[in-house]
Amino acid sequence: MRSFSSEDEILISRFHDGDREAFDRLMRAHLDRVFSLAWGILRNREDAMDASQEVFVRLYKQLPRFPASDNLNAWLYRVCLNCCIDAKRRAKLRPSVEITDEEIDRLRGRSDEEPEFRAYQAENGRLIADAVDRLPDRQRAVFILRHYRLMSLNEIAKTIGCSIGAVKTHLSRATASLRDALAGSVVPGPSGGRKK
Repeated sequence: MRSFSSEDEILISRFHDGDREAFDRLMRAHLDRVFSLAWGILRNREDAMDASQEVFVRLYKQLPRFPASDNLNAWLYRVCLNCCIDAKRRAKLRPSVEITDEEIDRLRGRSDEEPEFRAYQAENGRLIADAVDRLPDRQRAVFILRHYRLMSLNEIAKTIGCSIGAVKTHLSRATASLRDALAGSVVPGPSGGRKK
């Protein structure tokens, strides 16, 4: 994962020195990643936008006391996860099976695949997304951070505030649950399969 720490440190220090525009720059630098995580958890654009706004409201309140040397990216992800979990509990959200275009593209494969194979991949992607939506909150968050956000185990541990061992346990349980949930439901490949 790309590090933004040095730029973040400069902007946080400027905010501490009274430069309120530094907060706007911090928000612009991190908003897409925060929204992407919120969308991955809530599966609803309006709810993801609300959660993202809540994250930056909390950041603005915290920033005067936030050490410039701390990992802002990990703090934002952790707060975002908590905001999303709170939102799901409050609203008893039932996420839709829709997944992001980026996730569909990753599950489909290259753009030069034959159309029948791409349709097969897209349908399986939706089945997987539906199964991921039904995972317990922490397992789902770890699975998304690992497989959709491509974070390392160490980065995930720092982000959600637990040990690497706990991350491995959540990931293992999530994978086992998905394997059970998808057994027999994954769409068979198109006749003839993929070209070798």
